[in-house]
Amino acid sequence: MVNEEKVRLMAKAASFEAGEGKQALSMNRFFRGDYISLRLIGAWLAFTAAFVLCMGLWAFYNMEELMGNINRLDLPAMGRGLALLYLSLLGIFLLIHYVVYHNRYQKNKKSLAAYNHILKQLSHIYQAESRGADSEFTSEGAEEEDEDFTGV
Repeated sequence: MVNEEKVRLMAKAASFEAGEGKQALSMNRFFRGDYISLRLIGAWLAFTAAFVLCMGLWAFYNMEELMGNINRLDLPAMGRGLALLYLSLLGIFLLIHYVVYHNRYQKNKKSLAAYNHILKQLSHIYQAESRGADSEFTSEGAEEEDEDFTGV
């Protein structure tokens, strides 16, 4: 006989694994700090590449003016200005990315907790079924396990 509750829980678990669960389960391999740090390093590299490209385009666009005034340019002041611009924009960029990835990690942790609850319910159903099958053949009962399937 088909246990409708078990089928419903298995369908929920399969739906989660096929949908939003792919990202959440892959994210679950990391601690929060490691996940956010890895994403921030990627964001830092992307921002640095974009900043260098933008500065290169600006330099090519203003090449005639830069070459005409090369002797009058205050290169140390220009370098300090570019460094200040880079660091201030980088700080804002990384702060925004930190907030986004922190919120994403927290949201996925909550969805994994719900998924873990479904798996625990399925485990209890399977244990009850195995106890029922064991009681037909032996008088011993199965011990109950409370295992954390997803690491949450």
